[in-house]
Amino acid sequence: MNWNDLRYFLILAEEGSLSGAARRLRKEHTTVARRIEALEDAVGTKLFDRLPRGWQLTAAGQNLVPVAERVEAEALGFERQARGDEAAHGVVRISVPPVAGRVLFAPRLAQLLTAHKGLEFEIIGASNVVNLARREADLAVRMITPREPGLITRKLVELGVGLYAARGYRDRVPEQDWEFCGYEDTSYGAAKKEWVRNIMGRELPCRFRADDTESVRQFIAAGHGVGVLPRYLADGDERLELIRADTAGESRETAWLVVHPDMRRSPGVRLVMDALIKAADSISAEFQV
Repeated sequence: MNWNDLRYFLILAEEGSLSGAARRLRKEHTTVARRIEALEDAVGTKLFDRLPRGWQLTAAGQNLVPVAERVEAEALGFERQARGDEAAHGVVRISVPPVAGRVLFAPRLAQLLTAHKGLEFEIIGASNVVNLARREADLAVRMITPREPGLITRKLVELGVGLYAARGYRDRVPEQDWEFCGYEDTSYGAAKKEWVRNIMGRELPCRFRADDTESVRQFIAAGHGVGVLPRYLADGDERLELIRADTAGESRETAWLVVHPDMRRSPGVRLVMDALIKAADSISAEFQV
């Protein structure tokens, strides 16, 4: 059997659908289905029932999940330790939120590639939290507080936010008629909504919500309403004007560096970690409010 197929098996078991597993694995759904079928042929038993609502583990599949998890953990531990002993070359996979990665961190990592010709970067602009233990990335920058046990974390920088509107919005629309461009009902979105409620003294009606900062920015710039944006993104947008800055830090965003302990010994990963810490100093000087 192909032992790498166990990874497809475990992620499909977690996601329950080909489309969800394909997104996690960054593969075509047909590839996921083919690898599962190959695994079933190799072990000689059916692992999933193909149902209209998704792929559901059979009794045999359920029994094999804990075994597959142990095998995967050992294989990944072997790989991480081997990578920890390598020279500073090869691909380093870095997970960053799409906007923060593009605007803040990617430009500041470019110099590292120039200085170390043997390194390659793969930037994973993922809004979801990647699994570092499964090597979905070598290290990550996160805008939410890391909660997983066993990982090494470091606070990189705190970033200011503000309440923004399109230029002229305040002149066109009376304050009692303002609408709020919000985020999905997550802890992040709830915190931003609560901050606006506190500074406005009331809750603004919200007819638009999105799960990404860029969509919120575009709706605000189009004149739909007001919304909360990070200052590193909004201050340079000439279409927007700052209504209120979060000078008290009530809704400030924090960027964290997260890495698995085994990967920290990799020279390539170590170089990237040091570069991100150095980048955080310049980002702090420019955008901390």
